[in-house]
Amino acid sequence: MVSLPCDYPDVPVIVVNQGHVLERRRHTLAHELAHRLVVGPEEWIEKAVDRLAGALLVPERPVLAELGRPRHSVSYREIILLKQHFRVSAISLWVRLSRLGIINESTYQNAYRTFARGWRSVEPEAIESKPGSLEQPNRFQRLCFRALSEGLISLVKASELLQLPVDDVLEGWRGPED
Repeated sequence: MVSLPCDYPDVPVIVVNQGHVLERRRHTLAHELAHRLVVGPEEWIEKAVDRLAGALLVPERPVLAELGRPRHSVSYREIILLKQHFRVSAISLWVRLSRLGIINESTYQNAYRTFARGWRSVEPEAIESKPGSLEQPNRFQRLCFRALSEGLISLVKASELLQLPVDDVLEGWRGPED
C-alpha cells in the first residue's frame, strides 16, 4: 500500500501488478484491504490478513454448499471449476479448503506432492486465458467429479455422464501428468 504524494497524503492506495493473473491480483487487493482492517502484533499480522482475504474471496457457506464437508479428496477439475467460480487462485482456494476443514492435513499436503506442486509459481488454467469461460454453467460437471472423487460413481459412469472420453475424465480427476 502506498500513499499519494500529492494533495491527499493520507489517502491509502493499493497498487497491483497488472502483469499478474487476475486471480493473484484479486488476492493482493483483498490482502492489502485486510491490512487496513487488522491490527495486532507484527508476528501474526500477515497470517491474519491472509485469512481475512481468503474469507472475503471464498466465503464459508457458498463453498460448503458446493463441496460439502468433510471430503476424502477433491479432484483437480473441481478445484479448477471452483477457482473460476470464485475467481481466486488455485493455491488460495486450496488453503481456504484446508482452513475450513473441508480437506484434512494429509489431503492438503498430498496435493503439493502431486497435482498442486507448481501452483505457487504458475496459476493452473488462469481465468484470463479463457475469455467467456465463466459464463458457462459447470455445476453438473463439478457434481460428477465430486461423485467420482467420493467413489460414488465409476470412471466409466463419469465419462458417460460428462460425455467425455475416459482419458479426459481421468485427467480432470487426477490433474495433468508431467
